Amino acid sequence: MLSSLTSRFPPFLLPLIFINLTGHMALSGGRLSGSLYVLKTGHGEAFVGVFMALFSVIPVLTSLAIGRWVDRVGPSRVMRLGIALVLVGAWLPVAWLTLPTLLLMAVMIGFGFNVLSVAGQHSVGYLVEEATPSQRLANFGWYALGHSASSTLGPFIAGVIIDALGFRWAFAAMALSACIAAWLVFTRGRGLPGAPAIVEETALDEDASEAQEVTARPHVLDLLGSPELRRIYWVNTVMAASWDLFIVMLPVLGVRLGYSASVIGSVFSLFALGTFLARAAMPWLSRRASEWQVLRVSVAVIALVFFALPWAVVAPLLMALGLVFGAAVGMSQPNMLSLLHTAAPEGRGGEAVGLRSLLGNGVSVTVPLAFGALVTPLGITALLLGGGVLFASGLPAAHRGALQPPAE
Repeated sequence: MLSSLTSRFPPFLLPLIFINLTGHMALSGGRLSGSLYVLKTGHGEAFVGVFMALFSVIPVLTSLAIGRWVDRVGPSRVMRLGIALVLVGAWLPVAWLTLPTLLLMAVMIGFGFNVLSVAGQHSVGYLVEEATPSQRLANFGWYALGHSASSTLGPFIAGVIIDALGFRWAFAAMALSACIAAWLVFTRGRGLPGAPAIVEETALDEDASEAQEVTARPHVLDLLGSPELRRIYWVNTVMAASWDLFIVMLPVLGVRLGYSASVIGSVFSLFALGTFLARAAMPWLSRRASEWQVLRVSVAVIALVFFALPWAVVAPLLMALGLVFGAAVGMSQPNMLSLLHTAAPEGRGGEAVGLRSLLGNGVSVTVPLAFGALVTPLGITALLLGGGVLFASGLPAAHRGALQPPAE
């Protein structure tokens, strides 16, 4: 049965899923292990925020350039650089478990996995030549399952090993996961498909050719000139902000409501389970609804969850909201990537993915810092309700997209 299922996958999809899974485990497990180590060594919660932000700082500055590099040279070479950075960063705290090496680990793994992710997402969009939107969405749904699984497995495995053997062994387990990802990249990642390069005709007059190249050189603002891409990027930013706000506020809300660590951990697990279930359903859902129709429901559910969170005064309700939110936000990545590859100009799919990553990582830096600065003066209820209003602002754009006829 398994062989019949996998035989229907396009070439390279299964390796890309497991590269995403094992590479992201090094990040998700390292992020939890590093945060707990920082707290154990007597540093404050503010320093944990700095540590977490370091995973996204370099991607904010480089995602667009990485996307353009993928367009020029293809995803295979770029993925090799990305996994090399993840590998070195993951082994640093195993060799030297100090606070400076943890900070360097966060920078290297965050940067390296972003490089790996931009190249991998770009490649999934071109696995099938002349793919229909339904085929592309199904492929992105399968690909995103790796991220969902690693978001659960990485922290869980790291937490168990920390309790049983200590921090160094937990970092070693995450480093071994990075080794598996590296083996897959170097043995199964050769010849990954990408967008066809645009070949420009050579003019006879060299001076005129150079002038024409300067004026015709693509600019990132060209992407934002498309109404469809503007809708995609706005809804993507709303989704990313909701994800980050939920992750950063959950421990604070749980503590203020008097929930135990096991209850808060269960909510995180149910959130990850929700993303996994939603992405597992993507191949089935892609045959019954368009990307924008799914996103319209997803944005509405996310806003409603944030409006309901201040009143989650019993643990089962908070757990249920975590599961529902995970399902809603879990649908966003496959649908966003499918829309992005359909709407991106020819030969600029990597740049379009890079801009999406830039916006998402920018949100990952600003949302935790803004939450930490505003939660004391405004209160968590005001921030949750304000978040609900902000996230609902993506609904008109998603609705306009859903009213469009589906792409052929």
